[in-house]
Amino acid sequence: MSDITSITPPHALQLTPEERALFFTEQGRVYLPAGAVIMREDEPGDDMFVVLEGELAISRHGKQIDYLGPGMIIGEMAMIDDRLRSATVTAATGCNLIRLDREGFRELVGRSPEFALRVMSIMSSRTRRLIEEEVRRLHMEEELAIGRRIQLSLLPGSCPLMPGYEFAAGYRAAHEVGGDLYDFIVQPGRPNQLHIVIADVTGKGVPAALYMAVSRTLMHTYALDGNHPAQALQRINQFIREDEASPLFLSAFYAVLDTDIHCLTYASAGHNPPLWLQQSTGVLERLESRGILLGAFDAFIPEEKLCFLQPGDFVVFFTDGITEARNPRDEFFDDERLEAIVKSHNWESAEELLSAIIAAVDDFSEGEPQADDFTLIVMRRRPLN
Repeated sequence: MSDITSITPPHALQLTPEERALFFTEQGRVYLPAGAVIMREDEPGDDMFVVLEGELAISRHGKQIDYLGPGMIIGEMAMIDDRLRSATVTAATGCNLIRLDREGFRELVGRSPEFALRVMSIMSSRTRRLIEEEVRRLHMEEELAIGRRIQLSLLPGSCPLMPGYEFAAGYRAAHEVGGDLYDFIVQPGRPNQLHIVIADVTGKGVPAALYMAVSRTLMHTYALDGNHPAQALQRINQFIREDEASPLFLSAFYAVLDTDIHCLTYASAGHNPPLWLQQSTGVLERLESRGILLGAFDAFIPEEKLCFLQPGDFVVFFTDGITEARNPRDEFFDDERLEAIVKSHNWESAEELLSAIIAAVDDFSEGEPQADDFTLIVMRRRPLN
């Protein structure tokens, strides 16, 4: 018995004794072991098959679109209209089939016109069901597209304008919606203080996106209350722990930039440490800070640190979608490659460094589908003129 859930056909093919006598010959019987391919899309075909036992998996462009069980037929459309196969058919389990070529089909139709009507009924039923599924899929894609627009509207529309500093940011979801977030929040009444947040919700897709929206609201609330990074992360963790319905965790890096004294105060909740490139010496330092994922434990006391930025210094904030990007050989982009890029050039602006990192990740991936969301923020203290 297969562990794949079968789609029960609404109209299985019923054979008359005469038809069975024509079908059930040793020449027409075919056995397929699990995994065997019986036909491939975009190839010619002049025969059809009736499933006696087992299940066939139907795929197109590598994506499963249907399963067929006993009594169902496959390959009839290409045989009838003499076009290329529209899908690839693979045995999901061991299968017993009956093969009928074009000549045999014509003979059977000539002897039993009712057979042709039954084949057409099955074709019509399957086509109608696939159309209904396609309509549902398009409706879901439309809803996800709306969700993506809503999610993108929660992210900053532009980077902040702070005296003596420049910022660049990039975000790319692995799916229609994602679980990464970043934000810039100017402290009310203190225009010299900017809260910088970057975070990554565990998981992907709609649940992560919803959790991201809630997390962004929390961070805005606690930033506007004037909390320091460690305090803000503690309060967010407390809220998440008290909400028993929250099934996900959140890594976050929270920093407050004071542009008057050029001090960056920061704390981490299990997030990738940003990279601090010190322009005067060329030294690259990770802004490490002890902390665990938000939502993991009640007791949460993050370590708060600070650094003083000199003219020309860069700070690169990122999520693990950058360092865990993969190429076709299943290799990670990793931290070392990212650090090498940051140190490789005398960058003229935050935007230039951001573009270089994204281009390097894309080149490394060689077209491999993005497995995780990624977010990147580059901050630069402008050099003194």
